[in-house]
Amino acid sequence: MRRVNHDLRRIAEQDLRFRAFACVGAADGDAGVEDDPANQILLGVKDLFDVAGLPTALGTVAVPARVVTETAAAVTALQRWGAIVVGKTVTSEFAYFEANMTRNPWNLAHSPGGSSSGSAAAVAAGEVPLAIGTQTNGSVIRPASFCGVVGVKPSYGAIPVDGLFPFAPSFDTVGSFARSVRLAGVAADVMAGGRLHYREFAEQGAPVVRGARLGVVRTGDWSRASEPMRALFASTVDLLDGRGVRAEEVVTALCGEEALSLHKTISEFEGYRSLRRLGIQREDLLGAKMAEFIRDAALVGQGEYESALTRRAELLTQLDTQLAGLDAFLTLPAAGEAPLAGDNGDPRFCTRWTLAGLPAVCLPAGFGPAGLPMGVQLVGPRGSDTALLRLASGVEEALDFARNYERLDAELGADGVRASRSG
Repeated sequence: MRRVNHDLRRIAEQDLRFRAFACVGAADGDAGVEDDPANQILLGVKDLFDVAGLPTALGTVAVPARVVTETAAAVTALQRWGAIVVGKTVTSEFAYFEANMTRNPWNLAHSPGGSSSGSAAAVAAGEVPLAIGTQTNGSVIRPASFCGVVGVKPSYGAIPVDGLFPFAPSFDTVGSFARSVRLAGVAADVMAGGRLHYREFAEQGAPVVRGARLGVVRTGDWSRASEPMRALFASTVDLLDGRGVRAEEVVTALCGEEALSLHKTISEFEGYRSLRRLGIQREDLLGAKMAEFIRDAALVGQGEYESALTRRAELLTQLDTQLAGLDAFLTLPAAGEAPLAGDNGDPRFCTRWTLAGLPAVCLPAGFGPAGLPMGVQLVGPRGSDTALLRLASGVEEALDFARNYERLDAELGADGVRASRSG
């Protein structure tokens, strides 16, 4: 218990800079765990998951926070594995677009992205080695790219969502953040009850990329990406080509604007109903973007929603056929470096793959002109989580980004080096 209390004090002190945690505290039953401290992993949990003994506030003041007695299934699985919950990480309001108080550890004047802002930032800052979040649009992959950490979003439905606030049940997916594919992937596998079959490979497998078949996908959003991001993407393709990867340009059934429109219709219809079930009494306390969402989403009818579901199924059949001959797509996770604080960034670079329910991994790949990290995104065929994580570990080794964490830790540990750039 003494060790856990020490960690809680350390995190609370560190977090005065980053504001990655909505609350710092041990979950019921965690504070006394001392069986094997060497195997315990400190865990940050996005404030959409219920955790016994800690408040669930959903990133809003429009509804009262709840203190629950039962813990979400995904968190319980990690606790049984040996993870120690040390607090709830900051989320955008109801995991939607609203920016929040969390700052990017690489430069405190910038955003960590959202909606899993706190989870990505807490891992980047070294407050915890592992955190979990959710993705309904781009809320794992995009903040992972902005914060220079690994983000794993498994196949839709792989991890149970019991005890998690549902925004758009057709898309809501639990994901993980860490500084390595190994830890993020193992955590995802643990939460999935071993269905990803990744743990054995993580212990014994050697990363390999030679012979992998990648589809290079630029989508209709290519023009929205910054020039440095495009250059980093091109250099990554060249790097992997030199490692024996077979890459080919691919245009998918989801590359156009239709996929974005379908996702919007489905998420608005479902999100509106999820919010109404909360019984929000003080809509005047909602953030501007959340209030706008409710106004727009109320106009989406049942027929429009059902048509969008039907059309999505048609497009996904086409997409599955295209992916059948490939190990993964390589695509962008975000437009570029993290924007200034107050802007979570555009999720559209992730929207198509969330619509499809495909597994995805964000890998930090380099830096932009402002000195902020940027990543690349691997998207695998439906249900290919194990193979995708194996491939991601090989790409991670080729990119060799991990050496940068030592520099970041040194700078964050030096008073004033990063804090003086708080903006």
